[in-house]
Amino acid sequence: MTKKQTDLAVPRSLLKDILERIREFSGCQSVAIRLRKGSDFPYYSHIGFPSFFIRKENLLNVRNREGNLVLAADGTPIVECMCGNVLKNRVNPQYPYFTKDGAFWTNSTSRLLESLTEKERNVIGRTRNTCHDYGYESVALIPIHADGNIIGLIQINDPCGDMFTSEKVENFQSLADHLGSLILKILEFYEEIVHICSPSSEEEIGEQ
Repeated sequence: MTKKQTDLAVPRSLLKDILERIREFSGCQSVAIRLRKGSDFPYYSHIGFPSFFIRKENLLNVRNREGNLVLAADGTPIVECMCGNVLKNRVNPQYPYFTKDGAFWTNSTSRLLESLTEKERNVIGRTRNTCHDYGYESVALIPIHADGNIIGLIQINDPCGDMFTSEKVENFQSLADHLGSLILKILEFYEEIVHICSPSSEEEIGEQ
């Protein structure tokens, strides 16, 4: 799957319905989906998050004072915060807040921030801590895999602590990966329609 493909529109009504079901299953207040768009991963659909939170956290790319993208050592634009760690697979499953599938979760952002060692802070890198600052204690960030790539994530937040278990997070990951497969099928279907309806296809049909 190319970056251009993931920029194509996925039906928002479908994702909204999926988010409603995830919110019901999780029992959490707020859920959202980020999908790749160019070098960034803005929110594509969301339920329960206040509008000021979405505006503040929508974009993850880092820009300098001139408004230019700041690049990482590999030449790609930096995608910051914990969402960026999950989206760029900058995770280490040896820490309890990361999973083997690349998800992040905590039942208390307050306890997590207080307990992080200097080594862990260096591994995690710079985080905005906006979720904690706005009162979210339980936070889960689940990567959406498709065709071997991470194309987005599902974010699940709640002001109450202890909303998650490892089994629940595994279920979220299964849902996210099924969603990735669905998005891939939708994009492949879209590409097929574009191919069939293109002028070159009409010429090929006429020549047969």
